[in-house]
Amino acid sequence: MRKWIGLLVVVGLLTGCTDSSTQRTIQQFTTSMENELHFVYFYDDAPPEEKVQSQLKGMKVFLARKNIQAKITYQEIYGERNFEKRLGVEDKQILVFDYKGIRFNAKNIHVLEGMILQIP
Repeated sequence: MRKWIGLLVVVGLLTGCTDSSTQRTIQQFTTSMENELHFVYFYDDAPPEEKVQSQLKGMKVFLARKNIQAKITYQEIYGERNFEKRLGVEDKQILVFDYKGIRFNAKNIHVLEGMILQIP
């Protein structure tokens, strides 16, 4: 009986640590204000092509016209932290964070554009 209780405690602690690690990773990208977004483009080998960077900058300008500030970050997946393990991201995936956490998750720049166009 003691072994089962001990095992449950250990599993519970490990689960709590994993969730905490993911939350800390998300917290590093969240914004401080309500009308602010943070675009994070995850890449494997090389940052995105100029065309993709231009499209992201275009979305930033579009949002600025709606009084929403935007920041763009290009983040290597397997850098200092393993974002594939912590956030489950893949090459060329874009996460958009707001003050609450992850707001949009797109594996394609065109899908993300559609999401951004629907922001009131």
